[in-house]
Amino acid sequence: MTRYLGVDPGVTGAFARFTVDPVAGNGLTIFPTPVLWTRVGQSRRRHYEIAPLLQLLREQPPITLAYLEEQHARPGQGVASTFSTGFGAGVWTACLTACEIPFVLVHPRRWRSLVGLPQATDYKSRKRAVCLAACRRFPGLALRLEHADAVMLAVAASLERTER
Repeated sequence: MTRYLGVDPGVTGAFARFTVDPVAGNGLTIFPTPVLWTRVGQSRRRHYEIAPLLQLLREQPPITLAYLEEQHARPGQGVASTFSTGFGAGVWTACLTACEIPFVLVHPRRWRSLVGLPQATDYKSRKRAVCLAACRRFPGLALRLEHADAVMLAVAASLERTER
C-alpha cells in the first residue's frame, strides 16, 4: 500500500491523500486547508491556521510522496495576492518539512501533463478541466472546484512514482 499527497497551497485549497492499495482498492480523502476568518475593514479575509494544519499532517499515515504545486506571481496579480501566494507556499513547505513528509515542488504544467490534461490558456477553462478529470477518475466523489487541483496532484504523484 502506498499513499500520496497532492497539495494545492492556496488559502482556498486543500490537500488530498490518494491511497493505492491493490488488495482493498484505492481510496481518496480530501482535507480543506484550515483557515481562520478575520475582519478587515468591512470585509472578512481568510488566513492559514497553521496549528490545525500541522495536526492534520501529523495524523496522516506514512506518505510515500507529496506533490506541492509550485507557486508563481502572475502578470496583473496585485501585491497582496502575490504576497499571499508566496506566504502559502512557505507555510506548506515548512509544515511538510516539519512533519517529515517527502515532497517535491512541481510546476502546474508538469503535473497537468502527467494526468493527461491539455494546456488551457485561461484560468476558468483550466480549473474546469481539472475538476472534470478528477470527477471522471473518482465518479462517486462530491468534489468542490477549488479542491480538484489537490486531488489531481495526488494522482500525478502516484503516476510519476509508478513510472520510475
